[in-house]
Order: sequence, then C-alpha cells, then structure tokens
Amino acid sequence: MAHTTRTTALLALGAMAAVNIIWGAAFPISKPAFADIPPITFAFLRFIVALVVMIPFAAGDMLRLIRGPERRQLLIMGAIGFCVTQITQTESLALSPATHIALMAATSPLWVAIMAAWWLDEPFTMRMKVGTAIALVGIVIVLNPSDGLAGDWKPWLGYAIYLVSSLAWASYNVMGRSVMQRQKALPVTATAALIGVVCLAPFAGIEYLSGMRTVLSATAITGLLYTAIMVTVVGYVTLFWALTKADSARVSAMMYLQPIAGVAVAWWWLGEQPGLGFFAGSALTFLGVWLVSTFGRGTLATVISRTE
Repeated sequence: MAHTTRTTALLALGAMAAVNIIWGAAFPISKPAFADIPPITFAFLRFIVALVVMIPFAAGDMLRLIRGPERRQLLIMGAIGFCVTQITQTESLALSPATHIALMAATSPLWVAIMAAWWLDEPFTMRMKVGTAIALVGIVIVLNPSDGLAGDWKPWLGYAIYLVSSLAWASYNVMGRSVMQRQKALPVTATAALIGVVCLAPFAGIEYLSGMRTVLSATAITGLLYTAIMVTVVGYVTLFWALTKADSARVSAMMYLQPIAGVAVAWWWLGEQPGLGFFAGSALTFLGVWLVSTFGRGTLATVISRTE
C-alpha cells in the first residue's frame, strides 16, 4: 500500500511538472494569435471553448452553486478571476515580451502571500518579507530597459497592467480558498468561468465596435485551442487531482517550470532572445519566490493554477 501511495504521488508530481510546462508555454503560443484576434475577444472565446468541454461534466453542480448561498462570492470570483485577470493579462501580453510576462507570472506566490496576510490575517514572516524583496529586485533587473526596449513605453505599460492582473488573480485565489474546501473544484471553476464570460462579453463587443475584427487563422485557432483545452481544462483537472495525491508543497514547487518553459518556447517560437540580465534577475526572482512559497503552510498551493 505504501509503495502504491508513493507511486501515485510520483505520478501526480510528474503530471504537474508536465502541466506547468504547458502553462508556461501558453504565453508565447498565445501571443501571436493576438495579431488575428483582439486580446479581450481572445479571452472571451477561450473560455467559451473551455466551457463547452467543462459544462457536460459539471452542469448540475453549477446550477446548484448559482442558486446556492455562495453565489455572491462566486459572482465576485468570476468577475475578478476570469474577467479582470484575463483582460489585464492578455493586454499586457500584447504589449510586452512573452519572456518577461512568463517570468512575472512566477511571482504569483508573492501577491497571494501579501493578500492573505492583509485579507485573512495570515502570518507574513521575516523570511517572506526578505523573499519578496529579493524577488522584486530580480524583477527590476529583468525589466531594466535593455535588449532594445529602452525608450519604448509599451512594454512598461504592459508590465504595469500585468501587476494588476497578478493582484486580481491573488484575490481570486484567496477568496476561493473557503469555497474550494466545501465544493468540488471543477464546478466552481466552470461556474466562475461562466460568470467571467458574461463579464467579458461587453468588452469583446467594444473591441468589435471599435473596428477590431477576428480572423480565425491557423495561428489563432492553435492559440485558442491550446489555452482553452490544455491550459484551462487539462491544467485545472490535473491540478486538483494532483493536490489529492501529493503534498501541496511539492505540487507547488512544480510552478518553477512555468517561466523556464515560457522563456524556452518564446526563444524558439518567437525569436525573443533574453540577455544576461534576464537570467541574473530570474535567478534572484526564483530565490525570492522559493523563500516565500516554502514556509511550511498550504496557503500557496493554488497559485500554480495561474492560467493564463
């Protein structure tokens, strides 16, 4: 029995390693699609496709959740996690290098820890403060204007927008902790995604009315299907299965593969070649995030569900 348990845990960790590579690659794979699909429309269509897959497995539970006592919390979660987060994430990715956004995504534990300390009165220890400071120094080094970015304001606007996205996603994770403890993960995710689609619809309509059109090219369809099926559906199902089979700290540790995969794919797929400063800053960022996310509590396990 113990051998079977260890084997299952190893399989869960292997599955999460694969999923984090999938999540990291989503940034450079989806970015070219924005040339054919406006960013907010892309997020809108992505979640429609994901819902087509999820609803048949969760329709009954979704209806119960929408009618139940937690509907107000789910409404806020959907608006923040699947509307605000996605609008800011796609807009930032459209403005900034995919390598930089992939690395910034790895800082999610920092914002979740800060949000949990403020919102839930959870401890924010000296170790976590030091880790946050180190990670922020690393991010500043990475985002320092170099590699042809000096004098270009668009990437910097993208970084600022992505910070909003990170804070919104941290809020979603902190708010969702209590709900996830009482409800099944897939129906909660599908319900929040449905609310997010409703919230995204007016913004997608504004893009259309402003003259931005959708062209379903091979690149656009690839980006949509990849983020909808692989990132959202496969990623979430694997995440919550893995959390029942392996220690949450070990599952969370797999998130370090995300930016590595993102940078590698962006280098190969988009030709984005990071300089020495990127790797030095990345090392500091990883160190800081590790200090924050390995303090012996299960709080940060859900941050690896950043999906893009």
